[in-house]
Amino acid sequence: MREWATVTSHFSRIEDAARRSAWLVWLLAVGVYFFGMVHRTSLGVAGPQAVARWDISATELGSFIMVQLGLYAAMQVPAGLAIDRFGPRRVLLVATVVMGTAQLVFAVATSYPVALLARALLGVGDAMVFIAVLRLVAGWFPRRRYAVLTMATGLVGMLGNFAATVPLVLALGALGWTKTFLITGGISVAYALLLLRPAVAAPFRTDTGEEDGSASATGSRRDPDQTAASTAAGVTRPARPTGTMRVAWARRETRLAFWLHQGTMTAGTVVSLVWGYPYLTEGLGYDDAAAASLLSVYVLGNLLSSLVIGPLAGRRPEWRTAMGLAVALICILGIGTLVLWPGGRPPTVVIGLVLALLATGVPGSQIGFHLARDYNSPRTMATATGLVNAGGFLGSMVVAIVVGVVLDLSAGGAPAALGDYRWALGVIAVAGLFSTTAMVLVLLGARARSLARLASGEQVLIAVTERPWDRLWRRLSP
Repeated sequence: MREWATVTSHFSRIEDAARRSAWLVWLLAVGVYFFGMVHRTSLGVAGPQAVARWDISATELGSFIMVQLGLYAAMQVPAGLAIDRFGPRRVLLVATVVMGTAQLVFAVATSYPVALLARALLGVGDAMVFIAVLRLVAGWFPRRRYAVLTMATGLVGMLGNFAATVPLVLALGALGWTKTFLITGGISVAYALLLLRPAVAAPFRTDTGEEDGSASATGSRRDPDQTAASTAAGVTRPARPTGTMRVAWARRETRLAFWLHQGTMTAGTVVSLVWGYPYLTEGLGYDDAAAASLLSVYVLGNLLSSLVIGPLAGRRPEWRTAMGLAVALICILGIGTLVLWPGGRPPTVVIGLVLALLATGVPGSQIGFHLARDYNSPRTMATATGLVNAGGFLGSMVVAIVVGVVLDLSAGGAPAALGDYRWALGVIAVAGLFSTTAMVLVLLGARARSLARLASGEQVLIAVTERPWDRLWRRLSP
């Protein structure tokens, strides 16, 4: 008995040490995400300077975000596969070096093509970061903490977003373009030194041999708090990348998460990353400091809404899709307010309120990651997360470039005026309607399948109650 007590005490100490190490692992990883958000959103307030520096048009300015976010979206699945193959720590090490190098090149670029190449390189590095951090969270913390730590990771990202508003404007004014971006890039490269350490086994492994069908949305499911490690009965041969992606996308819930992520985050991303600042300064006539201060409202809104949406998504899984739909509609309403306001010049308080509403899109989009985790086995979870994350950034890329094209066409070669920006913002609202409609259609199909399973006596992960729209969908669907 004494020997057993000694063994138990020994394992308890190991577990406590692992948990202490877990927070250090997360802090180091989320630091990469902080710098990634600084780099990603830095063009939001530097856009007008970029236009003057390289003498480019609105369409070419939009191309920066198109290339950056396009590669970000395209790299999501390869990044997920790399994380599964090489581990999240090594991927984060590569990511921070790539992002820092991209910013160094951006700092000294003297031509538009070189600057565009730098933003493309930034998109490649940035694509690896968020899903690598989430994979570390899944491996180092019990399942019940996933929602809270996903929210906390998003909050740290918002701090990076905030650093890329007023502080970056002040740095650009005091130090100039080259020095500002050399400093941000150099810090990111230097941060990689903190990740040069031997890999340590995570206490909650997710690389199990669980069958892909074990996490069926409408079938039976193990206890959500049960760790993935306890399900491994052995080692199976890894699935091919194309097969893994096909299995993940075949799930209705993965597709639902894709459209939810796109419908909630596109509007806020396009406004905060590239077109919000020119709209405020060129369209509405705010000075640089006032425009940056208004964009900081977006960051504050992200922070406050994360404290509400994140915990609710973790504690009330049955509310997740409803919250996602509500956030998507709120974003459409916010953009519509700017477009349709009489005279086109909303009061400052209204603009601030709209930015705060758009800010709900970031924590709202994280609901998609909960769906990806809950409805995919550990073997396809990283790939599913990458697919979901690609949804919002693919939408943002397309919308950002279309906004630039509309601005150029509407202005006809002259500087864009407020009327031109109203037409361009209308593109964002239309895109939001498209993504939200797709989300509703997939959601109705997923609910119909769950209701059919319940009617046949099977278990589902989250119970649903039939509503009038479910009966209408059943009549209309083939």
